[in-house]
Formats: sequence, C-alpha cells, structure tokens
Amino acid sequence: MKEVGYEQIATVLETWDAARFGSKDFDNEFGMVALERMFELQPRAKKVFGYDKGDDVGKAHASIHATAFAGLFDSVFQMLGPDLEFIEDILQQVGRKHKKMGVNPSFFPFMGQALIFAVEKYLGKQLTTEQRVAWEEVYDSISNEIVKNILA
Repeated sequence: MKEVGYEQIATVLETWDAARFGSKDFDNEFGMVALERMFELQPRAKKVFGYDKGDDVGKAHASIHATAFAGLFDSVFQMLGPDLEFIEDILQQVGRKHKKMGVNPSFFPFMGQALIFAVEKYLGKQLTTEQRVAWEEVYDSISNEIVKNILA
C-alpha cells in the first residue's frame, strides 16, 4: 500500500470526524448518499447491487452495503498510520470479496468522487483544496490496494 503522509491522514480524520458526528444514523445515511451519487456518476454500478432484479432488491442491497461502506472507511481511517501491514490484510480481503461480487475496478474512481461528495454534504461545505487533495491521496491509496486484489 502506498504510504500517505501524516498531514494527509490528519486532514482526512479531522474532516471525517466533523462529518460523522452530525448524524445519529451516520453509517447508513452517509453510505446511501455516497452510493446514490456513485449511481449517478456510474449507472452500471447499480447491477452489482441487484437493481437489475428490481428497485426493491437493489435498495435492500444498497442499504446493507451503505452501512458496511461507511463502517469500513471508519475502521480503515482509524488504522491509518506507520504500520500498514494490518490494514493491507484487511484491504486484500475487501478486494477478494469485491471480486466475488463482480465489482468492476473501473467503478473505484467514481466511488472516490462519491465519497468526497458525501463528506462535503455532511460537512455542509466544500472541502478546501488542501482537504480535497488529502482525501484523494488517501482514497487512492486505499482503493488501489483493493483493486490490486480484484485483479489478482
């Protein structure tokens, strides 16, 4: 996993915590905002969630995944630091799971955009250039590790 600087990690954690503590049901709500934005950016991603079997099926799968999505990022962000071996193991497992689900690696850049969109929504403002760069670097590092395992 590509190392990310302390300042970038601190910036992401600071903005994540600010966004996270504004909602009682943050994981599900935040995850749904991010997923809905991803579906707008990349409609083909809806198939992974079963929307091809009907909206009710898709919404049910998306709701479950939304909570897991936000929870995964919360856990990963808390583990970021100098010892990346443990986090790499977790991201390898995530990559293998996404491979089994048929996730296309080309969806990950859209998910990154959707993640930043959701953070800005929960902060109630746009990220500064510095914050956006930090989020992009941290997300790229995380998603590259996942994608590497999807392609393996």
